[in-house]
Amino acid sequence: MKQPIIPMSFEAFDRMERPFGWKVEYWDGCARLTPRSLGVNTIIDLVPRPLSHPYTLIPVSPDDRDRMLAAYVESFSASVEFCGWPLDMIHESAARNIGKYFSGTKGEPLSASVIALAPGSPDIVGVALVIDRPEKGAYLDLLYVRTDFQRQGVATAMLNGAIDRLIKLGFKTLVSTYHVCNEPSRLWHHGHEFVDQYDRYYAQMRVSWYQAEIWRRETLGLTDELEKMKQECDRWTSIVSASWDELD
Repeated sequence: MKQPIIPMSFEAFDRMERPFGWKVEYWDGCARLTPRSLGVNTIIDLVPRPLSHPYTLIPVSPDDRDRMLAAYVESFSASVEFCGWPLDMIHESAARNIGKYFSGTKGEPLSASVIALAPGSPDIVGVALVIDRPEKGAYLDLLYVRTDFQRQGVATAMLNGAIDRLIKLGFKTLVSTYHVCNEPSRLWHHGHEFVDQYDRYYAQMRVSWYQAEIWRRETLGLTDELEKMKQECDRWTSIVSASWDELD
């Protein structure tokens, strides 16, 4: 994904809406947007889910490492997580993250990890890597689907297959993380009943964003949903205050 660079005057920049989670800067007559490196943790209780789908799910094996790397690069090349990254750095990320899975650096690899194959084909279309993090339980460390197979139920098939195996292994919950700027990933997690677990930094970001957006709308005379935004700003402010109280 290329970094968004939008030509505009400084006056227009001063009053443009800032997308939440993005760092927005101005120079050389352009607004330049950079996604912040922030993940939102989510969690679900494990209950059986439908397992009917057209894909073949196979266990993850080191023998498939090269094909997993290739699928990783294809899946993430156009994603917000790697916005502005050159291709060689995405290759390095693939090797590093998949290498950490097989080495157990971040947690013990679990047999709930799966590779999805295309119907009637040996081609890898998706990968879901699940680990047991020390003292934290089952964690969806990586989940990706090749570009041509996205939004075709591959991720859901892998998630449901992983959940089925985790239940048999005795796990009660599964934690995952989505990038703060990845709206499709957020919607996918919420659609599968993952519940967000916000930290104080995220809540502070929300407050700052609402404050800036409320000021922008008031300055421009945009009153639609202004009261609703003020209520949300107050709600997030209370969350920040509560998190500070917990530290006292």
